[in-house]
Amino acid sequence: MIVGIDEAGRGPLAGAVVGCALYLESDVPFVVRDSKELSAGKREAIFEWLMSNAIYSVNIATAQEIDKINILNATFLTFNRAIGDLIEKVPKLKEAEFIIDGNAFKTSLDVNYRCMVKADKKVKEVSCASIVAKVTRDYLMGIADFTYPEYNFFKHKGYPTKEHFLAVAKHSLSPIHRKSFNSKL
Repeated sequence: MIVGIDEAGRGPLAGAVVGCALYLESDVPFVVRDSKELSAGKREAIFEWLMSNAIYSVNIATAQEIDKINILNATFLTFNRAIGDLIEKVPKLKEAEFIIDGNAFKTSLDVNYRCMVKADKKVKEVSCASIVAKVTRDYLMGIADFTYPEYNFFKHKGYPTKEHFLAVAKHSLSPIHRKSFNSKL
C-alpha cells in the first residue's frame, strides 16, 4: 500500500498552501503526471475520477500560519494534518508506505514514510495527490477572487506575476497575502 503526499501553493504570494494525502483504490486508466504538467481541464477531469476512486485527505495552512512558521514548516503542517486525517478516516492506511514529494519532512506521527525528490513525476499516488491539491487550491483562489476581485486571483492564483505586483501596488496587501513574502512584494 502506498499513500502519496504532495502540495500546491508554496510559491505564491497569497493564499493557503494545500497538502494532500492520497491512496488509490483502483488503478488509474490514464497516464498520470505532475499537476503542473497538465492543463486545467485535464486536471479537473482526473480530479473528478479521483473523487470516486481514491481515499484522500486535503488540508491547508493559511497565509497567517505561513507567516508565523514559514512556508516549509507550513507545508509540513499540511502534510501532517492530511496524513492524520487520512489515518483517522481509514485506520488500516497507517500500515502504508507514505511517499512524500520532496527531500525533507518532519513529523511526530508514527508512520513509515520516505521522501523522494520529483516523486510527483515518478509515483502515481503522489501525482494524483498533486492534482487534488492543485485543483483544491485553484478553487480556493477562485473564492479569493470573488472576495477580492481587484487582485484578479482567478487568473494568476496568487503567483508573482506582473499583474499581481501591479494590483498590490495599487490596492496594498489583502488579508490573504503572505506578509512574510513582503520582500517579493
